[in-house]
Amino acid sequence: MEVLGISDVDVPALKAWSTASLELFWGNPSPERQHELAVDASAFHRWLTARIRAASPGGDDLFSALVAHGTPVREAAGLCYFLLIAGQETTTQLLSTLLDRVLRHPDVWLRLADGEPGLAAACVEEVLRREPPVTTWRRVTSRPVALSGVDLPAGAPLLLMLAGTGSDPDVFAEPESFCPGRPGARKHLAFGYGRHFCLGAGLARLEGEVVLRTVARRFPDLRLASPEPPPMLGLLSFRAPLGVAVV
Repeated sequence: MEVLGISDVDVPALKAWSTASLELFWGNPSPERQHELAVDASAFHRWLTARIRAASPGGDDLFSALVAHGTPVREAAGLCYFLLIAGQETTTQLLSTLLDRVLRHPDVWLRLADGEPGLAAACVEEVLRREPPVTTWRRVTSRPVALSGVDLPAGAPLLLMLAGTGSDPDVFAEPESFCPGRPGARKHLAFGYGRHFCLGAGLARLEGEVVLRTVARRFPDLRLASPEPPPMLGLLSFRAPLGVAVV
């Protein structure tokens, strides 16, 4: 919100709207549950529309920039809807996975607490490689194409296994192991590729690094409350711990 110049945001409401939207679009809710989720999703859209309509072209926030650019309200609301979800939901999920996975390696945690240079960034990249928040994505072929020897017609629906790129044994030695600082760690699709590359990739990496380094220094003796895997968010395209219990 701060980077985008947006203030006066009810953060708990934003999180509720975002969580509901993820389940509505990427979950498998019953018809009754869809109606419940749509209430929050529509409230989010109405809030965005009202903020955009009230924005001044001379302002210095995202809404004002869209108005100054002449972006139609409906298009601007759609853009902001997914930008404001993607900008914080995926980072929240990354932080949860990051803390859970690194705390399973006490030796790495102690090195972080001691301030080993570059280790936090390396841990972030290793988690992105193996367990990115966005595990899959949907696409439709725009023309006939052959992928790995399979002929696909135009208009074929695809589910791209983005997380699988980080486990390719032809690219990564011992891909299942947690190895911060491994060579070529960025050869994954956690942030997409080409014209679809994530707008906030640099910020997400930085946020993960800063949070991990800060928590380790502040709580060097932190441990997971249980060795058991945590309950997970399991949506079509999003996967992360729902919480990380520590002692």
